Amino acid sequence: MAVETIAPDWEFDRFDDGSQKIHTEVQLKSYSRFLEEYTSQLKGIEEALDDSIGDVWDFTLDPIALKVSGSETASPAPASAAEVLNKVITVYAALCSEVKKLKYEAETKFYNGLLFYGEGVSESSVVEGESQIQMGRFISFLQELSCFVSRCYEVVVSIVHQLAAVYNSNKVAPKVIETSGVHFQVSFQIFV
Repeated sequence: MAVETIAPDWEFDRFDDGSQKIHTEVQLKSYSRFLEEYTSQLKGIEEALDDSIGDVWDFTLDPIALKVSGSETASPAPASAAEVLNKVITVYAALCSEVKKLKYEAETKFYNGLLFYGEGVSESSVVEGESQIQMGRFISFLQELSCFVSRCYEVVVSIVHQLAAVYNSNKVAPKVIETSGVHFQVSFQIFV
């Protein structure tokens, strides 16, 4: 049996039912959707990066920063004969620093949320259930605020205890330090 060879001038009849065109269009639409989604993702990333490029350091987001300034620090207490006074000053300096940090956190994190909650919404334009959704979103903020208030309470109690220990008016109790002529104005001014 001999194998017949096909003559080079003979061509197959192409049957075009349009399936190749339909398949091409489907693939093109799929690729177009992919490109649109990818472009929107890239735009979102670009916008997020553009917003953060010009931001300055925020204590609440990044608690570690290098601050170069000429301020006093009470950590390395100077060596003197009055060790008790050095300890008292160190404790007050730490508490005053804590109060300053808490004040900064309150100003940057909580004031605006409390001041503007529910602002800009008129009662006539509220969609049913929108108030509940807003309150649901506000619960995490209130939880953080509750923890913040608890911490403030602990710091204030500690300050009051320290002042009470220093200003002991009991005549019978032994005096740890003589404070009759000492005024701790900074301790009281920190609350302003």
